[in-house]
Amino acid sequence: MKNFLIATAILITSSAFAQKGSFYVGGQVGYSSTKTKVESTTLSEGTTWNFSPEVGTFLTNNIQLGVGFTTQGTKRDIQNREEKENQYGGTIYSRYFFGEGSNAFRPFVGVNVGLLPGNSTVIIKNNSASIETKNNTFELNTNLNAGFGYALSPKITVVGSLGLLGFTSHTSKDSETNVKAETNTFNFDLNSLGNRFNVGLYYTL
Repeated sequence: MKNFLIATAILITSSAFAQKGSFYVGGQVGYSSTKTKVESTTLSEGTTWNFSPEVGTFLTNNIQLGVGFTTQGTKRDIQNREEKENQYGGTIYSRYFFGEGSNAFRPFVGVNVGLLPGNSTVIIKNNSASIETKNNTFELNTNLNAGFGYALSPKITVVGSLGLLGFTSHTSKDSETNVKAETNTFNFDLNSLGNRFNVGLYYTL
């Protein structure tokens, strides 16, 4: 799988690290694609994308509170089966930064809670006809995370975060039969080399 990720934020403050009462805007744009081939035959391929603008504030010099608005989608083709899913929702998060605001390096711990309603379509193709199934979906995800902020200059701060412990509940209900499927996932991950590690930049004005 190849991944492409851009994460940026703008922090409206006049110091290297935000002070109480300062506001910021930012967000994330992501795209990934994958393809599986045997010899010259493609068995499956898919894409995933997301766009998540965010706004937030520092309640104190140490406590950050923000909200992100997310739209994302996936598409998978597996031989005669095509799957599409789109989701729209939001995430609330909070972080506690250790140390004083004037320090260049400040670690943090945080918590995220996200709600993502959406819809999905599954199309099964054969020689004579295609069968289409539509579903209403809903996803709840929470995670504890840790990371750091490092001021490269009075105006630029790099921020890295790693999801440590998380829970995701995904439900899908057939729009015609009302049959519901639910998948619950728990994860614990300390691998900083994996896909759960994200790095972004804050630009202070």
